[in-house]
Amino acid sequence: MTHTGTTRTPVPAPADLRRLLAFRAHGAARLLLGCRARLEDIEGAVAGGQPEVAVLMAYDLVQFSLSVRGLRTEGELSYGRDEAAFDPFAGVPAEDVEAGLLLAAEGAGATGPRGEEWLERLRAHLHDTEQLLGYGEPLPDVRSGSGLMKGFRLARTWQPHLERVGLPGLLPSAWTRRAD
Repeated sequence: MTHTGTTRTPVPAPADLRRLLAFRAHGAARLLLGCRARLEDIEGAVAGGQPEVAVLMAYDLVQFSLSVRGLRTEGELSYGRDEAAFDPFAGVPAEDVEAGLLLAAEGAGATGPRGEEWLERLRAHLHDTEQLLGYGEPLPDVRSGSGLMKGFRLARTWQPHLERVGLPGLLPSAWTRRAD
C-alpha cells in the first residue's frame, strides 16, 4: 500500500549494482534538488491564486518525480532540462505515468481548500517516490541550514561508490569546480 492508498506490485531491487547506485544516489539528489524546489513553486502559485502556473509546474514536478522512479530500471541518469531526447517516463509503468499526469492536470482549479487538497496529493506523490528509494528516514530539506549539511553528507557518502563504478557524482560540477 502506498501513501496515496493505491495498491502497487512490489518492484524488485535492481540486479545491477550500477543501476541500484544510480537509483538510490541520483534519485535522492533529483528529489532534493529538483522536486522539492518545484513543489515550493507550486505552493507559491496556489497561494498566489495562479492555478495555471501551478498546473504547468505540477507537470514539470510529476515528470521529474517519475524520472526518479524510472532510474530503478532503465531511466536516464542525466537529466537535461532542455534536452528533447530525455524521456522522463523511461522505465516507469504506464499506470504510474497516467496517474501522475492526471494528478498534475487536476490542479487547474487549485484555489482555496481545493488547492490545499491538491497540494497534499502532490506531496503524497513525492512521498511515494521517496519511499521507493528505501532510505530509513526522510531525506533532509536542503533549503535549511541543517538539511543542507545532511545533503552534503549524503553526497559524500555516495561519491566514492559512484566513482568506483564509473558513475557521475551527485553534485553539479559547477559546485565542485575551483574558481581560478
